[in-house]
Amino acid sequence: MYSVLLVDDEIHAVRGLHAGVSWHDLQIEHVHSAHSLKQAQQVLMEHPVDIMVCDIEMPQGSGLDLLSWVRKEYPHIETIFLTCHSDFDYARQALRLNSFEYMLKPVDYQEMESVLQRAIAKLQRQREMKRFEEDYRHYQQLWESHKTLVEEKFWMDLLRRAISSSPQSVLEQLKSANLPYDLHTPFIPVYIVVQRWHKPLSERDERIMEYALRNCAEEELAAHSRQVSFVSLYDRTLLILIRSGDSITDMDVKRWCDEYIACCMQYFYCDLCCYIGKPTTLTEMPDMIDRLKELDRNNVTFSNATLFMESHQHKPALIRHAPFELWAMWLEQGAVSRVKQDVAVYMTDLRNEGGVLSSKSMYLLYQDFLQMIFAILQRKGLQANQVFADTLLAVSSEYELRTLSDLEERMLYIIEVVHNSIHIREENMTIVEKVKRYIAESIHDQHLSREDIANHVFLNPDYLTRVFKKETGMSISDYLQQTRIEYAKELLLNTDQSVSEVANASGYSNLSYFSSIFKKFTGSSPGEYRKLRRG
Repeated sequence: MYSVLLVDDEIHAVRGLHAGVSWHDLQIEHVHSAHSLKQAQQVLMEHPVDIMVCDIEMPQGSGLDLLSWVRKEYPHIETIFLTCHSDFDYARQALRLNSFEYMLKPVDYQEMESVLQRAIAKLQRQREMKRFEEDYRHYQQLWESHKTLVEEKFWMDLLRRAISSSPQSVLEQLKSANLPYDLHTPFIPVYIVVQRWHKPLSERDERIMEYALRNCAEEELAAHSRQVSFVSLYDRTLLILIRSGDSITDMDVKRWCDEYIACCMQYFYCDLCCYIGKPTTLTEMPDMIDRLKELDRNNVTFSNATLFMESHQHKPALIRHAPFELWAMWLEQGAVSRVKQDVAVYMTDLRNEGGVLSSKSMYLLYQDFLQMIFAILQRKGLQANQVFADTLLAVSSEYELRTLSDLEERMLYIIEVVHNSIHIREENMTIVEKVKRYIAESIHDQHLSREDIANHVFLNPDYLTRVFKKETGMSISDYLQQTRIEYAKELLLNTDQSVSEVANASGYSNLSYFSSIFKKFTGSSPGEYRKLRRG
């Protein structure tokens, strides 16, 4: 359960939030109130508080003053600011103080509940990470007391080919290490690779976490079979060798691996994959492990999965061309949510397409994406080095972006940074630019009217029409129509949607009317346009 503090010098505003928000549904047990900075400080010193909803403008000390004090005394508290003025300077100060959100009055209670849900989700993640840190310290102690086993050294030497692959050499090493194997003993190798950690780790911390993962594997897999050997290969990898027999099947091994993955996802906050090889003898094992490593290098699609080498051999697949032109247009128009949504859909489609994507093809896709970003920044008068740290954009090799999930996460983050940079640069944008942006964001709305647009910018419709036509030479209605058609053209060229679907997405409910307007603007029907342009 959570607790909230409402701070506002207007008593009716606090009472409205008390009554309008479904606190119980949000798992918020206590809702405290204060009407000044001093009252708020007193409440915070007397009661535990998780979230503070605070008016930014108050007499005898502003909300920003209160947040500065809270950051020093209670840094865990998430703060949601309320204000009557859309002042960018206020917002910038709030962001510098790490406020969670910035909302305009009067507050929409449903919107407030949505923001509170996101704040609670963040607090929940922080609590989980705290528990993770406690487990981490436990495994650190175990790791520091761990000693290398003779058996593990044998396997390491064998896989590094420090031991000759000749049967005689292998037998001599087995005898020297007093290991109960012979040259004909088959092992099922399971090559485990951590694809990503969900939190930044130093090199030392990664070694500790690798030990924790190994410890978990020993507890999970050793419970099913005593015929198991473990080899820590480092670099986020672990090798498990299961002595094969009539009582152990491939599906048994897969089930154990699936259970292990579920355990690691729950307790160690990482993504990983398990690769199961064929039953292999000692002398053939180095070659088998090389094949599993190659399979891993070319796995950019699957995460938290168990893969058999036979069923996931590398079959290069062509990557469908990303609609970079469409993304660039939306991003420049400020429709960042639309870009993010389409990127997510594109990535999902890549995961679901036939064939196996390679790390090289994913790397080339990222390079094309960066070229789009650089072009947008250039058109907006910005330089990439002004916006991004050098380490963000640089990818030194095709294997640095480990999976499609890594790529998607980085692309979405870059899009958000670019959007914010453009927004800051254009914070004093004209009314006409605001109208154009609103039209771009609402293009799918079939009922979008001149009055809706005027209400968005808080102007009289007739006055807005005059201003818009004076600056653009077009009426708002004509511009809206033109924008819909341009959007439809992009969809026809860059998606496989039907003409009917394109019409609906572009804001036309009547297919016949859409086709008529499209032909008026382009000289051809939608179907003809797609056929001619695509070839």
